Amino acid sequence: MKRLVTCATLVSVAALSHAQSLSSFQLVSNISGLTAIIGGTTLSMTAATAPSFTMGSNTYTITEVFGVWVLDTNDDQSASGSNQGGWNFHQNTAGTGGIAGFKTNPNSGVVGQTKTFNFSSITGSPENFGYHVRVSGTLPGGSNTLYIQAVPEPATFAAVGIALVALLRFRKKA
Repeated sequence: MKRLVTCATLVSVAALSHAQSLSSFQLVSNISGLTAIIGGTTLSMTAATAPSFTMGSNTYTITEVFGVWVLDTNDDQSASGSNQGGWNFHQNTAGTGGIAGFKTNPNSGVVGQTKTFNFSSITGSPENFGYHVRVSGTLPGGSNTLYIQAVPEPATFAAVGIALVALLRFRKKA
């Protein structure tokens, strides 16, 4: 029985080394000092000296960022890449939505830096960015690491709503 528990623990730890799917990322608000942009096949992430985010009514200071992903919620993304500078390429397009990005292993990340990664190819339009972070203090559940993504801003919802109304009107006229 002890051997079975040990094997199960090792499998669980190995499975957690990368975000498994889009649902791995918790929605948080007020991400400050942490940005990512994508231009062509280049993904650039900047982590300020003391980035932070709010989850519930608590604000957490990020001490390390050791993963960054382009998040796709509408299944139009496809990506390929390779490991770069100690960061491993990782993607998952199974199920609803997809993720593609880079992560250190072991979890030894950065703050106060800009990191640039190059995909071999990437198609589609990312709807958000996700990060694997370590925080000072303890998160609910007792951990100090978490996969996060920003709650979409109201302007994003408004733009999607306007596009949907325009599409429905166009289809109605056709």
